[in-house]
Amino acid sequence: MFKQEGRDEKRPRGDESGSTTIVGSGTSFNGVLKVNGSLRVDGEVEGQVYVTQSLVVGATGVLKAEIVTDSAVITGRVSGRIQAKGKVELQKGSRLEGDVHAHSFQIEDGAFFQGNCAMGEAAGSAGRGAAAGRPGEKLKVVGP
Repeated sequence: MFKQEGRDEKRPRGDESGSTTIVGSGTSFNGVLKVNGSLRVDGEVEGQVYVTQSLVVGATGVLKAEIVTDSAVITGRVSGRIQAKGKVELQKGSRLEGDVHAHSFQIEDGAFFQGNCAMGEAAGSAGRGAAAGRPGEKLKVVGP
């Protein structure tokens, strides 16, 4: 609506609609958060989070939630279960305490992960694979 000429807007991958909800630094939310589009968290969110496209947790972001999303990039802190159809990426300095059910899972050197991981089609499509007793792939962590 207010597009400036010559300005290249960067959007999270997979966000064709351009709709991104932002929970800014210093903001806190408690409850059920449903986002039709992408979500960026730089503040604090507790409860349940449903995102139809991508979730980005910034360096100052803190999530204590059950999360269902298409994909996630985490630089901040997450405590809870993540269910993703696509990729979950833990970047350097991030901290995830909880289970991950995703098609793929990437952990950069310097990220912290404590929990269980189930990967592949069954994990990413329904997120019920581990709960139903289907074994996930073994996760090998390399580094200090």
